Amino acid sequence: MSRRIAWSVGVLGLVCLWSCAHAPPAAASGDASSNATAFVDVTVVPMDTERLVPGQTVLVQGGRITALGPTESTPVPPGARRIDGRGRYLMPGLADMHVHLYFMEEGDLRIFLANGVTFVRGMWGTPRDLQWRERIARGELLGPTLVTAGTLIDGKPPTWDEGLVAETFADGERIVLEQKKAGYDFIKVYNRLTPEAYAGVVATAKREGLPFAGHVPFSVGLEGVFAAGQRSIEHLTGYLESLQEENSEVRGKWDWGSRLRQIDYVDEAKLPQVVEATRQSGIWNCPTLFLTRRYVSSEEAQVLARQPEMRFVASWVREMWEPSKDFRLKDLQAEDFARLRRRDAFLMKVTRALHDAGARLLLGTDTGNPYVLPGFSVHEELALLVQAGLTPYEALRAGTRDAAEFIGRLDEFGTVEPGKRADLLLLEANPLEDVANARRRSGVMVRGRWLPEEELRAMLEEVAASYASPQAR
Repeated sequence: MSRRIAWSVGVLGLVCLWSCAHAPPAAASGDASSNATAFVDVTVVPMDTERLVPGQTVLVQGGRITALGPTESTPVPPGARRIDGRGRYLMPGLADMHVHLYFMEEGDLRIFLANGVTFVRGMWGTPRDLQWRERIARGELLGPTLVTAGTLIDGKPPTWDEGLVAETFADGERIVLEQKKAGYDFIKVYNRLTPEAYAGVVATAKREGLPFAGHVPFSVGLEGVFAAGQRSIEHLTGYLESLQEENSEVRGKWDWGSRLRQIDYVDEAKLPQVVEATRQSGIWNCPTLFLTRRYVSSEEAQVLARQPEMRFVASWVREMWEPSKDFRLKDLQAEDFARLRRRDAFLMKVTRALHDAGARLLLGTDTGNPYVLPGFSVHEELALLVQAGLTPYEALRAGTRDAAEFIGRLDEFGTVEPGKRADLLLLEANPLEDVANARRRSGVMVRGRWLPEEELRAMLEEVAASYASPQAR
């Protein structure tokens, strides 16, 4: 069994085996007004700037916001569904900008929605994900709107056995052309690409009009990806390497043990210069701060396994999440986990420095990894961004307006305004006061379909029930 396959079994993350293949109910026939929905007398959180707009009626028809204005002067069509917005807050749906659909089934798409996530960026795509993308867009499958990369492009030997290997400029060119032909939205680069292969990926992606994003290849470094015009960096890769002391014993060493020890040799005096270079390059960062907080010992994993959300994960999957079965964690000692926690704390500093300098940030989780659950983890990441120094508005913006700007689809989603796709969260409390209020949903609207809280809870209960059945394995 390949390391890639063995690990993927361990991180299937909410693999829902219940049947979700049926299409959502068809819209009611008759006058178009019967398909309209009006949020009446609601406080709008538009997310274009840090502001609230109280006393508004927001009208949705045909999957789009068609009107927004003061309740007393905004008519509601006869027969429209009316949703009472008094005392409630209406904001855009959230985007998780780093997910691995490879490890999910259709039911997981609904778990995203139940947590207010209406857009996802897949970072390792398959032909099935392309099918999902089209079925969701056509309304045949209920789930968040998605964009996806193809299989990541790595060097030799690949970090994951099923990664694509590019050793030369021609290899990089060939793989990019293959992924464009297949229909993927962007290209993902990875750790072990050579400078020559990376150059082939970059040149071809630019020529073909495909964005490229991902890790900072070891042999390319931060300066190299800045110069190349890479669209985003994931997990703040490359920053610890660029901040190594001159006498670092692990400089230029890329094995897992040496990379763990990089935190022992950080020269913080270099940080302002690296951060300013990031800002000037225009590159975005998706920090995924929550991810490595789930790199834990077996004892800590037992605590995580008792979380209420774990009932949405089958027992056999939880067993495979045991750190002793994860090649990254199984040989770590107490001092290594201590290094990971110091690394977590330092990357919070890097995130704060990037934010303060005006470098761009995205909300993302790397869900699909152990104990990083679809949807639920977005709210953990929001809290960490606030702890890192962002305001609630700035953290939410990283997963709404800024996500849409990054994708180049700000005309489609990310704010509450007429013409935008009706991906909306109706909340019981003000999310700009406390980012945790983004959890307090009255309901979610996705592409104009209204899912009240009771229906969202029923979705989650169906998932939990599916794992309690004998067929779950």
